[in-house]
Amino acid sequence: MKIIADADILDVSKSLSDLGELELISGREIQARHLADADALIVRSITQVDESLLKNSKIRFVGTATSGSNHIDTEYLSRNGIEFVDAKGSNANAVVDYFFSALAFAVVHKSLDIDACTVGIVGGGKVGGLLAKKLKLLSIPFKICAPPLDQLQCASEEETKTDYYSLGEVMACEVVTLHVPLSHSGEFPTASLISNEQLGLLPKNGLMVNACRGGVVDEQDLIQFLKNREDVSTVFDVWENEPSPNKELLELVDIATPHIAGYSREAKAAATEMMRKAIYAYLGKEEKSLEENPEQNKFNLELPNLDNDNVWNSVLKAMPVMEISSNFKSAASSIDGDKVFDKIRAELRSRREFGAIHLIGKSQSELSPAKVGFLGALGFSFQG
Repeated sequence: MKIIADADILDVSKSLSDLGELELISGREIQARHLADADALIVRSITQVDESLLKNSKIRFVGTATSGSNHIDTEYLSRNGIEFVDAKGSNANAVVDYFFSALAFAVVHKSLDIDACTVGIVGGGKVGGLLAKKLKLLSIPFKICAPPLDQLQCASEEETKTDYYSLGEVMACEVVTLHVPLSHSGEFPTASLISNEQLGLLPKNGLMVNACRGGVVDEQDLIQFLKNREDVSTVFDVWENEPSPNKELLELVDIATPHIAGYSREAKAAATEMMRKAIYAYLGKEEKSLEENPEQNKFNLELPNLDNDNVWNSVLKAMPVMEISSNFKSAASSIDGDKVFDKIRAELRSRREFGAIHLIGKSQSELSPAKVGFLGALGFSFQG
């Protein structure tokens, strides 16, 4: 079996080399000529997989080490009997961490009163569902808009029901965060889901976070909205024309990052493992176990002022979205397209999720129970 894989997939060589011949190619450089004699293709979101790439190949298996699959022509794969798997859910923890760092930015630097906020979650899948659980642990009120899940629930006979809300009700929350796939058709299309009408529902001094897909928000409508509503804070990780974001919008949003919300070492490791398991299952082979990667152990983050710092400052130190945004905006002014994304992503290869971070500087016994409870709910652990 010959496998073509994106060279930047974490631990791909160690994970897949025992399955046959493995050729690693940069994701942006994978072309049809590379696939002529290959059996399987493993990519990330930067590789467009469609008929033009596959039509002259003998590829029978395609995997993407990402949660989203907008870069994959799944209809073409289905018509041609090509097996397809994604890594849905592998980055859920990382994206939720990103949301809390965005929230921390608004609390610390935009005077958002979190005690007076309800969080509106658009999308109730892997990320939206996990975020709801974390918010519940923190006693932060939330509302979820998830029409597909609401429809399934209505048809269910289960007695325990989740309260779902309309898009308008969720957009009127003080904090709105988007976590839906990008779809242009079907019963629940999400392309340009957020346009003038929905943006106008955002309350004064609110916060909107987009860490799903750029096309979910109409960017031209957003540009005009932000020119008139400077009171609204915006944290955007995704863009309509990646990897060449609209530079006017880039400057208007408060925090801009290059699609890195789900970009953590843990998320990448989980995605690679999902690809490995999927190929073994496809081949009908018994999976061989891999040695534990020592780099997956806890990362010590020293915070000398942990006892005095506001909890939100601690979150920003663990995930410095302001610094990442500053670097991204600066690079975007002088570097074009994919080079901007690749530059910033290369700087974040070692990003760790909150659940992998061990806070040191003060022992747990020296901290207030409220602080330990809050940071612990986000996944952090403590010394002592």
